[in-house]
This record gives sequence, C-alpha cells and structure tokens, in this order.
Amino acid sequence: MLIIDKYAYSNALKDYNPMAKFYFAMSFLILSLLNKNIYTFVSIILFMSVIIVFFAKINFKHYIKMILIPLSFLTISIIAILFSVSKDSKDFLHYIQVLNLNIGITSYSLDTSKVLFFRALSCLTCAYFIALTIPINQLILVFKKIKLPNVFIEMVVLIYRFIFIFLEEAQEIYVAQDMRFGYISIKKSYKSLSMLISSLFVRVMLRYKDMTISLDSKLYNGEFYI
Repeated sequence: MLIIDKYAYSNALKDYNPMAKFYFAMSFLILSLLNKNIYTFVSIILFMSVIIVFFAKINFKHYIKMILIPLSFLTISIIAILFSVSKDSKDFLHYIQVLNLNIGITSYSLDTSKVLFFRALSCLTCAYFIALTIPINQLILVFKKIKLPNVFIEMVVLIYRFIFIFLEEAQEIYVAQDMRFGYISIKKSYKSLSMLISSLFVRVMLRYKDMTISLDSKLYNGEFYI
C-alpha cells in the first residue's frame, strides 16, 4: 500500500465529512491559483501543513519527504524559467557572458519564478490535504455528488488501480534482481534497471489483459457502476 493511501485511511480526520474536507481544500487551491501575493502563498502553505501534521496526525518526516519529491522537479522547472538568454545585457540583474550571449536573471524572470514557485507549493499542500485525508472510496462519492462525468470517475478508478499494479510488479522484479546481486555495482545497476523497465512493461500489459478478461467475464459493457 502506498504511504499516501495508508494515511488516507488512518489519519485523524478520516471520519470527518469528505465533502467539507474537499471544499475546504479546493477553496484554498482556487485562492492559490487566482492570487499573486507571495505572503498569501506562504500563509496557505503553513496553514495547510499545520492541519496535515497536527490535526490529521500525519508523520512530519513522512510529510516532508512527500513534499521533497515534487519539490525537486519544481526546482528544476523554476531554474529554467529563472534564467534568460539575450544579446542585450541592459535588462539583466546578474548575468554571465558566453560567446556573444548573455545568460542571467532579469527582474521579470525573478518575480515570475518566485510567484510560480510559491503558487505551485501552495497548490501542492492543498492537493496533499485531499490525498492524505480523503480515502479513494470517499473521494469517488465526492466526485459523484458534484456531478463529475462518469468517464472521468472511471478513469480515476482505473489509474488508481494501475498505480498499485505498476508498483507491485516493479517491487517484485526489483526484489528478485536484488537477491541476485543485480545492484551490487553501478554497471550492474544500470543493466538491472534497463531489464526492470522492459520486464515491467510486459508484465503490466499482461495484468491489463487479465483485467480485461475479468471484466468481459462480468459482462462489462463500457461503464463502471460505481
């Protein structure tokens, strides 16, 4: 079981009204999307984090680790936005010259990067509140109550299911390789990783085929009755 899914079913707020929790998080999420004030972003980040850690009783270290994973991708994206390339150096706050080009930071790119970084982090904490406090079965009921299309709900269920299939198959292959010292060196690790990826694709497709057969045997007609 994913640690996020585990907390969704065991957090201290699990028995509270899922609709109220959903609307609560979505209101702050929308505020983050519509707002451009960094202090508002920081307030939302701190507020949602306090609720997640102290009220939902999510382990602080686990929460920080969950934040750090998307934060690394976010940082790389922000760096790409932060630095600009131009032949004219008058707009740069700080820059270095490479050949005939100036690479550096402008006031516009700096302001844009700060807003995007804190906005993304603010939205992330709101999304984590939903993921960590509302189990998938309650979330599906929420989606049905707010009249989301059945196709969207079915896609959520299937994607959710295949995440577990994917991780289960990857774990089994990794354990088998590790027991055969497949990751004892860098060279073997690269070889084992490439074999894991290729084998994982085949095994996931086989699991998909098994699921299709199972649905056909239950007279699946293109619609899940959730």
